[in-house]
Amino acid sequence: MVEANSLTLVEFDRVCYTYPGSETPAINGLNLSIKAGQKNAIVGQNGSGKSTLLFLADGLYKVQQGKIRWQTETLNYNPKFLRYWRQRIGLAFQDPEQQLVAGTVREDISYGLCNLGLPRREIEQRLERAIADFGLLELAEKPLHHLSLGQKRRVALAGVMVLKPQLLLLDEPTAYLDRVQTRYLMAELERIHGEGTTILMATHDLNLAFEWSDWIFIIHQGKLAIEGTAEEVFARGEIMEELQLSLPLLWEVWEALPRRPQNRVPKTIGELREQLLTNF
Repeated sequence: MVEANSLTLVEFDRVCYTYPGSETPAINGLNLSIKAGQKNAIVGQNGSGKSTLLFLADGLYKVQQGKIRWQTETLNYNPKFLRYWRQRIGLAFQDPEQQLVAGTVREDISYGLCNLGLPRREIEQRLERAIADFGLLELAEKPLHHLSLGQKRRVALAGVMVLKPQLLLLDEPTAYLDRVQTRYLMAELERIHGEGTTILMATHDLNLAFEWSDWIFIIHQGKLAIEGTAEEVFARGEIMEELQLSLPLLWEVWEALPRRPQNRVPKTIGELREQLLTNF
């Protein structure tokens, strides 16, 4: 985990955004900073602004008030700057169909590289590395419409990461995946993070956010309600209740124990088992 005083990659400064035809802001004066090197989770009820925040960060939606900065640079929306911006920030949609644009796996992953105008040799090297890293060698020549949802997610993620972004944005990445697919995806995210990419994940899954993240942002009605480590956030049960959010299952189990050691709350079943065997 990265210390809280580490480099800020992206900063939202009093950002507002309202969808056309709506009178209620989706993002309402949001102040939020994303630190380099962390695994971050955005949590909130449906309609709280999680996905909108990601789309604003990637430049898909245009800020109506306030500013978004990458370190000292302010996001602007001319095409040349947006191409530059999106080389640093990559976005994987909840529905991978929204970003798969070519005929085969190989063609789709190479699409973004070709748009960058890179030398052919570099394109081939990056492409082959991405195919290997994401375990897509046997699928490389397959038509995209023959793939399962989990496979399409891997292809879409490979197409983002082949551009080598410093910040990866993920919108509900485990939605509709089964347990095996979810486990594989989370292993991929651990590898991506271990290679130096900062990750910001929007999720409704509090158990996943608790186990996986270094830092959690709770969004409510387009504003930042609370942020901190998992332990700091979920220890404030009264605020979670006010926001009509539940607590992670392992947190509730730990809190329900009649005698528990003053140790860190276990984040996985394995950690819980070890604590129980050691202390009870």
